[in-house]
Amino acid sequence: MRKKDRENYIFNKKCLLILLYLYYLNGVSYKNIVFRSFGFHFDPKCNFKVVVNSSHDHIHKYVVHIYNSIFKVNLEEIDVMGNVNFFKIKNLKTFDPYIPLSSLNIYFDENNFLAIGFIEGKKIRYTLKKEGSSIFKDELLYLLNLDKKEENEDSFILYLLKLFTYKLDTSLILGAGMNVNYGAKDWKNLISALNERFYEGNEERIEEIRHYVGNELFVSSKILKTNGFDTYKELNKELYLFKDYVDFTDPSSTLYELTNFIDKHNKTTVITYNYDTNLEYILKKRGILYNTVYDDNAFLIKDAKVDIYHVHGLLPFDKYNEEKFTDSLIFNESEYYYLYNNPYSWNIAKQLHDFIFKTNIFIGISLTDPNMKRLLELASNFLKFNFIFMKKEDNFDSNTFRDVTNYFFSYDLITIWIDDYKEIGERLNKLD
Repeated sequence: MRKKDRENYIFNKKCLLILLYLYYLNGVSYKNIVFRSFGFHFDPKCNFKVVVNSSHDHIHKYVVHIYNSIFKVNLEEIDVMGNVNFFKIKNLKTFDPYIPLSSLNIYFDENNFLAIGFIEGKKIRYTLKKEGSSIFKDELLYLLNLDKKEENEDSFILYLLKLFTYKLDTSLILGAGMNVNYGAKDWKNLISALNERFYEGNEERIEEIRHYVGNELFVSSKILKTNGFDTYKELNKELYLFKDYVDFTDPSSTLYELTNFIDKHNKTTVITYNYDTNLEYILKKRGILYNTVYDDNAFLIKDAKVDIYHVHGLLPFDKYNEEKFTDSLIFNESEYYYLYNNPYSWNIAKQLHDFIFKTNIFIGISLTDPNMKRLLELASNFLKFNFIFMKKEDNFDSNTFRDVTNYFFSYDLITIWIDDYKEIGERLNKLD
């Protein structure tokens, strides 16, 4: 996507977020909202349409227009009942707004916005403005995590999560962080542990090599083999032979909570970057039928409750000598390059499809992988958001969380900040 197109895309996504925020503030149920990218009455200036089933069982159709400038726009002509008109302006503080008689107009300078007009037959005027520093670019996306209309009501972030998981099929996107509260290592620490074994704890040598090749020291499987290092055997130890903090079948564990979500929500898909079979183990213990896919020879039975796609391969416990599993692994740099330079592979096709058309919930993923970010960039979908759970680290500056929130938003991700892993299950349990 070209730079200017990308800037317009992000602006349009912010407009969608503002509109949903206004629906949230005005009591419009997430269950009653549907988006449409087309209609039988052609309007070349329409960006998208919103269909709302009102509390009185009336169908209200909103036609959303997003203007990059107010210059030469006939405000009276578009002041029509059912129109939602967004205008990019330079500075809300010095702007003299047109007051609509029938439509909803939203004036937005990317920092502050004024919404004035009608929602669900009610006249509203809402201003989000702060003196001094900007709000939307710097703070609002992060602060929306904490925002509630009333003490006992859902936050706006949870409202969004409920909306998109209720209306769309859901994919759970899992990374190595899923297993941390059991005692396993996340991806960064897993690589560090294997490097330490390979270099026999020689930290000075590790740092010297990292100076030249970066943090990922496993750049060549040939180097590992010539040094007599059995990568897959050592990987098996790290994946399965660790001291448990929490038992996998403990109902309070994060992975167990995910199986609750899977059991409750039909048509849920799992895309996992993990090589382990921990999720399958819990599902089997609970009698929940599943399909596992780790290559292009899978046979998916339709009676399964969930399909689990190991897009970087699968290594079951003590199977590190079986080629059908080791050949599936995407582990070192050359294997990553081969996979992500083959866009027609099932691994890439599955990720792209779900990233585009489903609501994706990222759990245990740091989003440091440039290949994943490239796929998210390719999978841009104007009418939906994906979500990512991120744990706050102790003693980190709050501005760090704010900046990360804004960075992830550029990839269509709404960040859900948590203080403890148990909050993931608590949030998921609130979804219909």
